Amino acid sequence: MRCKSRLFFLLYCLLTTLIAPLGLLFLLYKKRRDPPYGKRACELMGHYQLSFKRCIWFHTVSVGEAIAARPLIQAFVHRHPTLTVIVTTTTTTGAREISKIAGITHVFAPLDSPIAVYGFLKSFKPSHLFIMETELWPCMLNLARGCGTKVCVFNARMPESTCQKYLKHRTLVADIIASPLTQVICQTKDDADRFCRIGVPEQRVKVSGSLKYDLQPNEKLFAQARQIKKSLGDYRFLGAISTHDQEEAMLIEDYYSLKAVYPNLRLILVPRHQSGVAHSEAFLNSVQGSYALRTTLQRDLSDFTQDVLIGNTMGEIEFYLGLCDLIFMGGSFVEVGGHNPLEPAYFSLPIITGPYYFNFAEQYERLIERGGAYVANDSQRFFTVCEIFFEHPEKISETGMNAFEVQQEGRGAQQKTLDYLEETLRAR
Repeated sequence: MRCKSRLFFLLYCLLTTLIAPLGLLFLLYKKRRDPPYGKRACELMGHYQLSFKRCIWFHTVSVGEAIAARPLIQAFVHRHPTLTVIVTTTTTTGAREISKIAGITHVFAPLDSPIAVYGFLKSFKPSHLFIMETELWPCMLNLARGCGTKVCVFNARMPESTCQKYLKHRTLVADIIASPLTQVICQTKDDADRFCRIGVPEQRVKVSGSLKYDLQPNEKLFAQARQIKKSLGDYRFLGAISTHDQEEAMLIEDYYSLKAVYPNLRLILVPRHQSGVAHSEAFLNSVQGSYALRTTLQRDLSDFTQDVLIGNTMGEIEFYLGLCDLIFMGGSFVEVGGHNPLEPAYFSLPIITGPYYFNFAEQYERLIERGGAYVANDSQRFFTVCEIFFEHPEKISETGMNAFEVQQEGRGAQQKTLDYLEETLRAR
């Protein structure tokens, strides 16, 4: 590491040491309405009750990455039953998904300060660190390498905008971010090119495709919801899945505008966070809307007579998808970057997205090009796109099949990624 980079890294370590306690307080405050960290909050600062002599460390972030990584981690554990595998997340919702994997240990990832990261490394002594997608934190990367841990990023992606920001500080990024990476397994060739541009040697960069195409959803739960949908009568169902603050109110307004034209239309609204449930209830009350929470209804929804069903349960995304004819994927009318469109695509459901889908740019662009998804840049366009589907019901099945074909064609990344991870293991 060059002198300038070393000084910058030391300054970063000093600042994060001072800021980490404040970061912990912020996360605890942010999670006060969502599932809390509880007594395990100390893990964020590197204090763990467990310890291992050696392990393999997989790091994911939130629920989306956890769901995408889960089948791969399951397959890895099946291949290596004698290895100790620890999986970290930074969110409680991600922890819930990861905890479904048999044969692994879950703990919360340390905040990126030297004391917290060193506490983790001292407790678990990982021989390999496999990072999901984009979590490139200076302390995590450099302290792991300093302890002899091989660092690999899998399902890696890097938007051009991020690459350009890195290139403004190329020397620092090459020394602090690129240099510690033993291997980078990218989703696309474009992602691979960008990692090379920021300083990762070309021989360390591979392309596997996106793990998100290899999802393994709960088909039984979807089928149950499909049967329930038939029992509810001659209704059309518009789904708004994984919505964020500011989106719920807009979508509810659009729904009632559509309902004025299509009286048999109902809305399945599933906020991304529990705080969105409260916001949705407050807005519906303010406009005297008719709604019910999933948890207040019978399991078979036989008592659902309201206009809006608010999904306030976790782990039932397939159930909500099974109720719907048409899906809007949230986080795309606000600059969150969108959520995974391949889940509805797997079930042959047509997809609408807002203009901000950069988290899944490759998937959305393929879907849009093949006629499996449509972009609505604003509320008016959203109304128009929904109207097109409802006026031409055959377009719902046609678009859904196009989406399904795109999802199926992208499968295969899991096997390639596992093979590349094996190369890293053999090189130890």
